[in-house]
Amino acid sequence: MRRKPKLPQTSRVTADCAEVDAIETALKSGVSRERLLEILLDVRDSRGSISEAGLVYLADRLRLHLSEVYEVATAFPAVNYRSAVLSGSHAGHCGDLVCAMLRRSEHSGAEKLDYVCRGRCDRQERLPAIRSFEAFCSAGGYTVLDSLRREPGERRRVLELVGANHKIGRAGVGFPVAQKWQSVMASGEEPIVIINGDEGELATFKDRFIMESDPHGVLEAALVTSEVIGAKRIFFYLRDDYTHLHPIILQAINDVSKAGLADEIEIELRRSGGAYICGEETALIASLEGRPARPHERPPYPTERGYLGKPTLVHNVETFYRLRAVWGAVPEKDIPVSFLQDHDVLLFSVSGRVREPGPKLISKLPTLEELVRLAGGMSDGAELGGVVIGGSAGTIVPAELCRVPLGDLLASGLRLGTGSVIVFGTEDDKRWIAARMAAFLARESCGQCSPCRIGTTKAAKALSSGPLDGRLLEDLAAVMREASLCALGRDAGYFLGRVQSVLTEGNR
Repeated sequence: MRRKPKLPQTSRVTADCAEVDAIETALKSGVSRERLLEILLDVRDSRGSISEAGLVYLADRLRLHLSEVYEVATAFPAVNYRSAVLSGSHAGHCGDLVCAMLRRSEHSGAEKLDYVCRGRCDRQERLPAIRSFEAFCSAGGYTVLDSLRREPGERRRVLELVGANHKIGRAGVGFPVAQKWQSVMASGEEPIVIINGDEGELATFKDRFIMESDPHGVLEAALVTSEVIGAKRIFFYLRDDYTHLHPIILQAINDVSKAGLADEIEIELRRSGGAYICGEETALIASLEGRPARPHERPPYPTERGYLGKPTLVHNVETFYRLRAVWGAVPEKDIPVSFLQDHDVLLFSVSGRVREPGPKLISKLPTLEELVRLAGGMSDGAELGGVVIGGSAGTIVPAELCRVPLGDLLASGLRLGTGSVIVFGTEDDKRWIAARMAAFLARESCGQCSPCRIGTTKAAKALSSGPLDGRLLEDLAAVMREASLCALGRDAGYFLGRVQSVLTEGNR
């Protein structure tokens, strides 16, 4: 859990003119509690950070208690509250697993950096070719919207098609898309649609690849979804660290608006604040409401009562993009990302000790070892030690299991999660890897519930040094699985249960 600085003493601080000007400029887009995080990020863009005095002034302008503004400013590292170094400015030199592992072999573990690198584990500098609005329309994009608006019966047909396609939705936790849509529609109120492009999972960049390649494919799906369920407002919730994507997505939104394709539907780009917990829907919604990113208990579910009490539908970028297959979108030879319209194709984020890290589109992958080969094979001098699959609370798969048919691993309970695959070598210590994963979870815990807040911290400490205490890990795993408020703590518990067997096996 992050330590918070002392609450500002309002009687002792006064904002300077330059900071006041920056705050007033940020407020021109709207003086509302719901935009609090975006306002703070705008001030950061202008000034590099916001001061104690700035928080006092902003609280007064928004007519909020200072503690409410302070909570948001300190809950999101991207706000950069009182810091001289921008969050995420040390990409490629972070302390998280992939960069730390690669740097460890180069510097023998002597260098220690705590900077957080978000979403650049592939180390790719060249962007894929971005499909323009004109090219997307020429390929038949957005024509489905015209059909939906001219023929009301098309809404029911699309809903039925979504319900018949059971593979859509596996990019999240596998919950049926059509069931979420029907839950939203059952409320009878005007719903909200959220495109979740935050992608805060460790070593995951698949959604970034989709947005870089075909942003209109995502927007088309969100607009079709809104037409079917009756939504009039779409939030495009985009990872703050993906700064190169901000103008791309804004341009796509402007293209759609100018063409009249979003008539009566408001589309608003909002940035995340660098909090991993916003992968949980209710925490994401809280940030959009100008509150700290803290999950709440379910029920009620977001589809029943979400953003400002309205029924809210949240899908990640990959789910929206794959939805296009329902109304006839097919793979196009010149657009690699379009092969996601084939639901046998999986998209992996591959990083670590491979020659060619990056997004990999693969159909009918036989083994994880083959995935390593398709990523150029192991880096020079490295021998496959295994992979971490599924992110920070994922599974450490030893090399011998990487040669087992993937179908058998999935049948035995392996979860692909976000499709993140971190390849490590025989020289990399599995316990060190597990400790880095646990440290990520401990840092990113929102701290709201004790099982997660205390459990992840104890787990990181137990894995980092000293004799491996199997009994302690078992107890922590059980408590976090059973008593944590949200998936972060519960998944951390499952991770501990899995990793103990891997580490114990490795010591035999």
